[in-house]
Amino acid sequence: MVTIVKRVVGAVLSLLGLGLVVVGAWFATQLGTSGSAEFTLAADSDVPVLIQPDVLNRVDSDAVVRATTTSGGSVWMALANPSDATAVVGSSRHQEVTGVSVRDWALTTTTRGSGESPALGEADLWRKQDSAKDQVRLTVLQSEAPETLVIAATGAPLTSVTLTVRDKSWFVEAVVAALIGLFLIAGGVLLLLPHRRSEGAAGSAAGGPDVGDDATGEERTTIGSDTTADDDTTTEEVAR
Repeated sequence: MVTIVKRVVGAVLSLLGLGLVVVGAWFATQLGTSGSAEFTLAADSDVPVLIQPDVLNRVDSDAVVRATTTSGGSVWMALANPSDATAVVGSSRHQEVTGVSVRDWALTTTTRGSGESPALGEADLWRKQDSAKDQVRLTVLQSEAPETLVIAATGAPLTSVTLTVRDKSWFVEAVVAALIGLFLIAGGVLLLLPHRRSEGAAGSAAGGPDVGDDATGEERTTIGSDTTADDDTTTEEVAR
């Protein structure tokens, strides 16, 4: 019963370790030594894109947002207090980033509202804004959170929006997870394999020598008895 329990525990440890190795190695290769996580939205849209604080300010590391448009277009990007940004956009049609997908490193979105968006750049509530042809890049400082980022394009639709966050500790954590997985696999294998060998060795040790010893003992007893009988016979003959 104890052996069965140990084998079950060994199998569980091996499977758990394998999972940690796969996940840790995958994250380590995806993040790189810089611990850079990059999430992209293939926008292909002429409506504004909003990134709310629950995505923009989700981690402690500063975030870099990059938006691009087709050749000939211009990109505008601005930061504001969440309530102010939502009020300016209002009920006009826009895309709102709702989260991230680690599986394919993508930004997930939903479309809200209807109608044309107002002239966003004319509002005087933006804390920070920038505009340029083809591409704009803006760094969001977590020390100023919470903030909402609004992105819009003119002259051509947005082609992509990329959110990048960096934390070197993520790479270290991924490597540590992979190493822990290797140790768990080693422990599981040790619980699975040695017991089979020890059982076989114990069986051989228990079965072999006992039979030989018994047989030898019986032979010695028989020989001793025969010798005693011969001596008695010789003594009787001499006496006669």
